[in-house]
Amino acid sequence: AGAFEIRVAADDAERALIWKGRKSAFAAVGRISPAYLVQDGVIPRTSLPQVLAGIDRLSADSGVRVANVFHAGDGNLHPLVLFDDAEEGAAERAEEVSGKILDLCIEHGGSITGEHGVGVDKSRYMPRMFTDTDLDTMQMVRCGFDPAGLCNPGKVFPTPRLCGEVPGFRKGVHPLVEQGKAEQF
Repeated sequence: AGAFEIRVAADDAERALIWKGRKSAFAAVGRISPAYLVQDGVIPRTSLPQVLAGIDRLSADSGVRVANVFHAGDGNLHPLVLFDDAEEGAAERAEEVSGKILDLCIEHGGSITGEHGVGVDKSRYMPRMFTDTDLDTMQMVRCGFDPAGLCNPGKVFPTPRLCGEVPGFRKGVHPLVEQGKAEQF
């Protein structure tokens, strides 16, 4: 697909050098940009050319540079969205491009996270991938294991949402219980 070089490690020493290069990529990007957002999405490997082309278009259209770092053998992408945090509005433009990269992942049958989870940064993107019913069901499972809302309150699920919300607990009957589709224990 247009690669200008394919290198397969001949031995363990060469494999270690290749990994050293990959693991140094984030620090190296710090030399060309004062700040960057690290994204984490996953796609089917067969969609890699289309998604990388889409990221390139997003970058060109927005004027926001993106450095693609990934281990594509398992579909994990880690685009680094570059910006200068001293420039007014640059962080917001970078965040917008970052969200559009997640949209590309979803459009191509992937997910908003490959291996690093949702956490606080990506919780607002959950509704792009899951329905309200999906999110309510996930939250019910979470509440089943953590009814007091002690484990990472305010993380993963967009808030406000069901029991364990920050602050306080859900008031009233859960919508799925009300519809007769679930039991509350």
